[in-house]
Amino acid sequence: MNQASRGRGGTAARPEYVKEQQHGDTPAPRFGHTTTLVGNHRVVLFGGATGDSGRYTITADAYMLEVQTDTWSRVVAEGAVPSARAAHAAACVDHSQMVIYGGATGGGSLSSEELFLLDIRNEERSQWMAVPVLGPTPGRRYGHTMIFNKPLLIVFGGNNGQQAECDIWVLDVERSPFQWNEVSVMHTKCPLPRVYHSAEVCREGPASGMMVVFGGRTPDNRSLKDTWGLRQHRDGRWDWVEAPTKRGQPPEPRFQHSCIFLNSKLMIVGGRGADVNKPLPTAVYDTETCEWRNLASVNRFRHSCWGAGPLLYSYGGFDHKSPSAPTGDLQVIDLERAIAASSGEKVAQEEEEADGKEAPMEKAPSLQSKSGDSGSMFSRASEGPGSAKGDAGPAGRSALASSEGLRPATPPRGRPAGTKGVVQAPHDPGSDVRVSSQVFVSLEKDFTHLVRKVAIETLEDEGRKIQPANVMANVHHDKAASGVANFVIENLLLPTTWQPDPDPNRFLLHAMEVSQLCDQVLDVLKGQDMVLHLRAPIKVYGDLHGQYLDLMRLFARYKAPTDGEGGDIDSMDYLFLGDFVDRGSFSLEVVCLLFALKVRYPKQIHLIRGNHEDPTINGIYGFRDECRRRLKEEPEEPESCWNKFNRAFEYLPVAAVIEERILCIHGGIGGSINNIGELAVMQRPLHVAQIPQTPFEQRVTDLMWSDPSDSDAVTGVTLNETRDPDGTGRIVKFGPDRVEEFLQANPPLSMIIRAHECVMDGFERFANGRLITIFSATDYCGHHKNAGALLFVRRDLTIVPKLIYPVERTLNIWDQQMVQQRPPTPPRPVPRARRLGEDELAGGVSDGW
Repeated sequence: MNQASRGRGGTAARPEYVKEQQHGDTPAPRFGHTTTLVGNHRVVLFGGATGDSGRYTITADAYMLEVQTDTWSRVVAEGAVPSARAAHAAACVDHSQMVIYGGATGGGSLSSEELFLLDIRNEERSQWMAVPVLGPTPGRRYGHTMIFNKPLLIVFGGNNGQQAECDIWVLDVERSPFQWNEVSVMHTKCPLPRVYHSAEVCREGPASGMMVVFGGRTPDNRSLKDTWGLRQHRDGRWDWVEAPTKRGQPPEPRFQHSCIFLNSKLMIVGGRGADVNKPLPTAVYDTETCEWRNLASVNRFRHSCWGAGPLLYSYGGFDHKSPSAPTGDLQVIDLERAIAASSGEKVAQEEEEADGKEAPMEKAPSLQSKSGDSGSMFSRASEGPGSAKGDAGPAGRSALASSEGLRPATPPRGRPAGTKGVVQAPHDPGSDVRVSSQVFVSLEKDFTHLVRKVAIETLEDEGRKIQPANVMANVHHDKAASGVANFVIENLLLPTTWQPDPDPNRFLLHAMEVSQLCDQVLDVLKGQDMVLHLRAPIKVYGDLHGQYLDLMRLFARYKAPTDGEGGDIDSMDYLFLGDFVDRGSFSLEVVCLLFALKVRYPKQIHLIRGNHEDPTINGIYGFRDECRRRLKEEPEEPESCWNKFNRAFEYLPVAAVIEERILCIHGGIGGSINNIGELAVMQRPLHVAQIPQTPFEQRVTDLMWSDPSDSDAVTGVTLNETRDPDGTGRIVKFGPDRVEEFLQANPPLSMIIRAHECVMDGFERFANGRLITIFSATDYCGHHKNAGALLFVRRDLTIVPKLIYPVERTLNIWDQQMVQQRPPTPPRPVPRARRLGEDELAGGVSDGW
């Protein structure tokens, strides 16, 4: 069979489903069954009802489909076979293993409360087993959903035989003994009780990590068309969020449908509404744009579906034309082709593709379905060493453990180093970290909120550098942080209203209070590692250099680290890459706010050291004089605030690693830094030698001072004439080859994010996108008219740049005397003048939901 032509029914302009020719021991036509993708190209069908109207027989059949050849075989398994059932739920928990729960057995009876696991790793000796569970269970129910979002099985809704429910139950497959726990959500706003709805986990885009629920039927037999996302925050609490609609119309109300995800797009497949004879279109919801659109109808309800690559498969169910007898049809549609046609995009010449070689389905773009390893983050986690088919090594182990040969699951991607059971995937730099094709741009003249999206390549300066290619989530409040830290936050964290003191020689705090804040943050820093291991989502900020107004503008446009209105500390970490002070007029505001936030949110706010967090540097670039002038102190005194700031700076971490994939540092890797371990063993207090004499001192210098070479064409390690005009060779530039070598030597790293240099568009890519420079202060030193930016790293490790541009001000925000005495380092090589105008900007923007 030509795989490339699969699912290409109808015309390019009006694609339709194609009915496949099935082979082997084909199942009888049925409805109310489940089909579960348990590998790259194997699907297990279980249960359902066969027969004709009034003579239905509920089964406990199990069949396996080889998707590439459309060949069925019966699964003959040993052990505790589940009772016959329909309207149950199933999910894949590991490669070649699936679980089922609940269902109806006929005659108004419901199946038992047991959780059953089918292990088909050894196809010659497949085995059913009842999973031992302690304590209460979700109870008997049918028409519910069950998904696996590693490590949790999640059961939602359904009918308990008396009424429809909206309860949520979870079971952690990595924690033995196993037990179900009912989830309490934080808000009263939640979905109505429902049955015969659909649910699936989104693994990409802004809804990544959410279980997304659509439709169903209420206790009063009303069909629904609402969409909800269930998310678990970092502190273990849960809440619901209703999906917004910004373009298009939500699909018609329906139930007895199914759903899958294609990347960040939710597919609502089939189902029925009030009129059983009316086919309903396949509806697509884009979680990136919050837009609905319709595709061709599968003309089925009470069917099942799954995805493999870009292909959507549907099996069985009732045809709307004759809804009394189920079908045994296997239908398929190419979703990428169908979506392209629905959006008016040009469709490739099908004749050329049909004549080409067959493409293995597992090589196609990832499509999430009810499988733990179907081309998403689970597949990357399970494809490490020892994960070959049939292998019972660590990467191929079961998700449910018992004394009968079942082992714990492979943990998901991105757990911090040292977490038990982590299996590293083969290193492919850039394979799972990508820069978004669009950036967010703020167009305000002052504190307004006009934000638009633009294509990344329309940023002329940056684009020429590279070829196109949760309410209170684990918000760790330090109860002892009351007093000065809270006072600073309350009086300085004012993104839309903060104004400088009319007296430039005055500061909000007295020297004694600043000293106390430094002592508090030093205590926090002493308890942290030199290399932080952080989680996504997270916002990464570059150099601020005392530009407090720009920091407030970024907070105003793109949310702030607060648990109040306009804040997102409940669901977001913040990382600042150093150079908080010097050159700007408000270094005290910047560093005191960051210190106060670090004290209040020690596990959400992360600070690493820059080259200006050094007394030798900030003693001559403005910070010492600002402390003298505004705190009315003598900086040379041993217990001065300036000295206490620098004492704290010497305990700052020097690097952070996000989800084990992205290394964040201030400067660079120079020619001497070869692995993360060299950074982790640096001892504190860390002093930066002005003239490095040892290999260790050179590594510190490289970490704080080195820059990428001027372009991808300049390789190796070269002199940094801008920062080292005397040509001593101690401050260097490193080429793209050094970046590639470093990433290859430090798997599973895929990217480096660094600060340290002014870049015209606020961010800039290097080394074919493997390194990004980020700079957050606009119009550096009043000379360069550069943009400022932050990088938003989503849960799926997509990096989204968010920009602000300089605004006209009468206030002198840069230390002009310092600019004259010590001119700023020029920005990275600037191409022709920027042509970006508002007429180039795309329409309204959304961060998703």
